[in-house]
Amino acid sequence: MTSDDIPRREAEQLRELDETARVARTFEAIADRGALWVWGDEGDVLFTEDARRRNLLPIWPYATVARLENEGEVDGEHAIRIPADVFLREWLPQLEEDDADIAVFPVEERNAAVLTLAEFRSRLR
Repeated sequence: MTSDDIPRREAEQLRELDETARVARTFEAIADRGALWVWGDEGDVLFTEDARRRNLLPIWPYATVARLENEGEVDGEHAIRIPADVFLREWLPQLEEDDADIAVFPVEERNAAVLTLAEFRSRLR
């Protein structure tokens, strides 16, 4: 567990929250810790699609909840910490080029929210 992560028991409790509470907790964690988590490997990050076939980048507030959602699916993949300022400065422009939105704190393929990049930027600031 990294120094800005949480114990498994707490992560399991967070996964049980409703969508509104998971969104709120995600933005609280980003504000408190200055980072968010994505899933991938050294060369690629996980993207998903919704029913409307929009490209979505799933994000989580802590590495442990990302691991609970994804671990064991593909060898070599892991939670990747992204500092919030780097995400805003480098990742959002790339996501805009890729025409992707953000899936907040998915649990069992249910997103707490899907935010456009403008909505995410606004919430983060």
